[in-house]
Amino acid sequence: MPQPQQLNRRAVLLMGNNSLPENLPADIVAINYAPYSQIFPRACAIVHQGGIGTTAQALLAGCPTLIVPYSHDQPDNAARVERLGTSRTISRSQYTTSPVVKELQKLLDKPQYTNKASEIRSIIQAENGVTIACDAIEQQLKAV
Repeated sequence: MPQPQQLNRRAVLLMGNNSLPENLPADIVAINYAPYSQIFPRACAIVHQGGIGTTAQALLAGCPTLIVPYSHDQPDNAARVERLGTSRTISRSQYTTSPVVKELQKLLDKPQYTNKASEIRSIIQAENGVTIACDAIEQQLKAV
C-alpha cells in the first residue's frame, strides 16, 4: 500500500468487513464504513476496484480516480472513465507502492484529471435522471 507521506496526503481506508489494520501512521484512518456521498467530495483522489456504484459516486463527487479492476464489469468501467479523462487504471499485479504512487501523483499533479472530473460532475448534476428514465420507459410502452 502506498504511504500517504510519499504523496504528502492523508488517507481514509474504507475496510468493509475486513479487519482494521493495526499501527497505522497518524495520517491514515481506517474505518469499516462511511457513505461515499459524504466522503468522496472531500477527497483529492479515490482508489477503488471500479464497480459501477463506486464509479458513479466518484463521478458525481467530481473526483479523479485510480481504478484497480478485479473482475466482472470493473475492467470495462475502468476503461470508460479513463476514456472520459477522469481516471487512470492499474492492474492488480502492479498494485505495489511504487506504481500506485506514480499513478496517484499523475492524478494529483495534472489538473486535466480534476478539471474533467469537475466537468462530468456538473453534467451529472444538471441531469434529471428520473425524468429521463420515465420518458424513455413511456416511449417504449407507446411503441408496444
